[in-house]
Amino acid sequence: MDTTPQTSPIMDGSDDATNAEKLAGLKQQVDNDLSGETDEAKAEHLTVRMDESGVDDEPTDDVEAGHGPGVHDDEARTLGA
Repeated sequence: MDTTPQTSPIMDGSDDATNAEKLAGLKQQVDNDLSGETDEAKAEHLTVRMDESGVDDEPTDDVEAGHGPGVHDDEARTLGA
């Protein structure tokens, strides 16, 4: 069994995603993983996941497409509250 830490996505093509696409995916994962939790808890977890995966914040106004204001700008709107 390989004991080295995973440093990149496992799925083929995952490294081809743009930063905005990666951020949208992380937001979906966090929202699903922490359903029922507070927006503050989700925002904190998202920040940790972004740091772990090297994904940067993407400030835009396109909230519905999953590329909305970054977690630091507007936590509740970004996470769909």
